[in-house]
Amino acid sequence: MSSIPPRNYQIGVCFICQICMYCGIDLTSNNCDCNKTVKPTKKNRTEKVPYFRNLAYKPDKIHEKIKIALSFSNQKYGYKLNMEQPCNCILCSACNSQINRDIKAADKDKKFIIIPPSPTDDTSSQPSTPSIPPQIEFKLRMSIKQNKQTLPAIIISFNLEYPTFIDFRDKLESFICEQVGLIYKNEYTLAYKSYSESGAGTLLGNEEAFDEFLKDYQSMTTGNKKVVVVVTLKEASKKQSRQESDEGSDNDTQNTKSKSQPPSKKRAKKRTPKEADLDENEALIGSYVIKLNDKYICDVQNHKHCFIKEDRHLPLTNFAISLWAKEIVNKNTDLDTPPNHAMFSMMHSVKVTKRNSSNVTDDFINNSQMTTYSQYPYHSYYPQQMYYSSYPYYHSDYDSRRSSIISQLSDQSLSISSQTSLDHNLTKKTIPSMEDFLKNLDQEYGDGKFTCYLSVFEEQEILVNQLTRLSESEYISMGVTIIGRRQILRDEAKKYE
Repeated sequence: MSSIPPRNYQIGVCFICQICMYCGIDLTSNNCDCNKTVKPTKKNRTEKVPYFRNLAYKPDKIHEKIKIALSFSNQKYGYKLNMEQPCNCILCSACNSQINRDIKAADKDKKFIIIPPSPTDDTSSQPSTPSIPPQIEFKLRMSIKQNKQTLPAIIISFNLEYPTFIDFRDKLESFICEQVGLIYKNEYTLAYKSYSESGAGTLLGNEEAFDEFLKDYQSMTTGNKKVVVVVTLKEASKKQSRQESDEGSDNDTQNTKSKSQPPSKKRAKKRTPKEADLDENEALIGSYVIKLNDKYICDVQNHKHCFIKEDRHLPLTNFAISLWAKEIVNKNTDLDTPPNHAMFSMMHSVKVTKRNSSNVTDDFINNSQMTTYSQYPYHSYYPQQMYYSSYPYYHSDYDSRRSSIISQLSDQSLSISSQTSLDHNLTKKTIPSMEDFLKNLDQEYGDGKFTCYLSVFEEQEILVNQLTRLSESEYISMGVTIIGRRQILRDEAKKYE
């Protein structure tokens, strides 16, 4: 070391071997004309030295092997630097590769070192655990892959005290729900990697993998690397949710479909529960369903069941009756009062007008008589009573004439009502299915932004024209947490009211 003259370290030279990072000359005994006070970058690098490493030296965080190598070079070349203070330096590719090999060999040897327990120290008998800080601040980039498409990455940060895999996953899940809607832990997988690393990354699915993630996270952040968490949504989760929503559909719908289509035998067995398998609560709900079906039978406008209030009829579907029965069991209502639910709002009711049939019939008869008499000018000059007294046979024919006129009136009223309903149906815009409605929105606003809510809408049996009447809390409870998407759903659904 005495043959090497001391020198000050320059940022354009390799700290360990004194190679110029511009021309590649060994400066241990030679010299060059390069400006070695300028830090090498990607823009000013040369073909002679294409690769190098910028090293941020921090004595309390850097690996022991790096610290030893730098301290040795500091003494060898007489840099006279205080190695207990942080500094920046440059390493050539050869020195950097050698240090990495030394680090891997040292870490491998640590795994086989066994420290014998001391008989006088009780604490040494406990197994050693890796030192994990009591509180870690995570700064991550989260990338979501959905339907073979990768959404733009977002930057997230949060703190965890004594972090575990479950706490870490639950925290990430809240950020995932904000981006794609309501989702559960079995509907996605997690992986992590460095931002500059290619490939799928390392799977993060249990506590053991999470412990390795903490070690890798500390080493990556120490080297000023950015950590990426990759969230991959499972495509099978949507099919599974649709099957679960199908299993909760009404029995009437199931029977109708079973006649038209050959059902899956395994699914049919699961859909129809046996009476012996019902618990006490389910049996009580079933008894109230029967009572409600018997109580609210309605023949007006072809409704099977209606709740009637004054002159308005509220149609009751099978789902509505089941919900009413559950609320009765929960002691929130009774057989005479509908539950406090948006489904039972009288805004959905239909007004039924009852016309006085006798007045209408008499008016129709009088008009018919005037039409008949107008065909005979002679009789039109005589009063009605006089006409009847002059021709008594009209008294006997009046009843038969009245019955025929009544039948004509009923036929006319039915044709008018059917024509009115037909005109109304022609002018009313056809309401699409929820699946077609959400797919159209995806084509306009982006794939997967609205069809992700299809399963929860089908589970709650929500129609397209009901989306405008849902409250903010109901949307949020179903996972529609993004305000803009809620407003788009309302605006587009108004077209079908």
